Amino acid sequence: MAVRNYDQTIDTMVTTALDTMSRDPQNLLTDSGEKFLKAAASKGRLFVVNDAENVRHPVLYDHGESTTYYDPDSLGTTGNLTADATEILTQCLFTMQAATRNINFPQSQPAGNMIDYVSNVVKANMMKILNEEECLFVRGENTGSGTEARVVPFSGDTGYSGNQPMSVAALLHTGSDTATQVFGNLRSDAINVGTANTNWATQQVASSTTTGGVAIFTDIQKMILQSGFSEVERPTDFYCSQTFYEFFLAQMRKLGALPDPVQANLGRESAIPFGGITIDWSRYLEKDEIWDKTGSSAMHPVFGINWNSLRLNLVRSGGISGDSLGFIRTIGDTQPHPLKTNIFKRIEWKRQWSLDGGRRSFVNLNGLTGTLATT
Repeated sequence: MAVRNYDQTIDTMVTTALDTMSRDPQNLLTDSGEKFLKAAASKGRLFVVNDAENVRHPVLYDHGESTTYYDPDSLGTTGNLTADATEILTQCLFTMQAATRNINFPQSQPAGNMIDYVSNVVKANMMKILNEEECLFVRGENTGSGTEARVVPFSGDTGYSGNQPMSVAALLHTGSDTATQVFGNLRSDAINVGTANTNWATQQVASSTTTGGVAIFTDIQKMILQSGFSEVERPTDFYCSQTFYEFFLAQMRKLGALPDPVQANLGRESAIPFGGITIDWSRYLEKDEIWDKTGSSAMHPVFGINWNSLRLNLVRSGGISGDSLGFIRTIGDTQPHPLKTNIFKRIEWKRQWSLDGGRRSFVNLNGLTGTLATT
């Protein structure tokens, strides 16, 4: 069947619109409205990678032989230092994932300006494909047998059966099967040689209260202290549910601890400063069935992210050097829809989150499951 001029026009215009609108990753992700995408852009944590299957980063999980202190004048008489054959470096691995979406058009050319029409349709669909914050927080389902049937990427986990990007919930939770849980293709409790791996384990803090109150300030301070190892290896931002955010904001106001500039700007910027970090909320974290699918009780997620380690890897449609091309690309030709009276053009966004600075500076608060009290 001959290709219609209209179909060819759609092909060309969609490709051109995508290359123009998604060429600058900073603008692309900032315009998405998704807090995690915007944070990655604003904090300089976007990286263009080759169209490869995996992203790898070195992970230090041991420091080798211990430091020995000695009198340099007596070294010759005390003998040489003992060589330690312990392997100290390995790699984490994250598989690139692609999100695809069909852009639908009427079978016949609509009236009016085609460039404006196609641009508006492409932009709307481009924002939809970027709308992935919800799947970043899905943890998985508890099978009731002590292991979790994870429906999101615990990357490298044999229990994972989905194609979503790396789950932040998977990053933070150890899961119920801690002895074998794998994240980034590495076990949390041990790597390769079976050595305890504290560098690849997240910090878990038990809440001193199930219902909040002023005790929550002590809990959050403990989260900051327990996960802070250096100026760069520490949480930079905390995230929580809307319910917890409103509770925490009320507590800050009650104690007079909310600075006037922050108070005045809350209508535009929601992040609250506390202890050298900021606390912000996501509407998706309000769904306890998203964060924890055990179904046992309500849960108020509060966790710390280290943006010095967390990064977003993007694939440009023309490769690393294809500066004139976008990060969202078309796949194949315009096709008639088999079930509808329209035609469609398929688009793809290839990306993956990964950690290039370790995992131990990420922290999670556990046990905040009751109705939050304001007293």
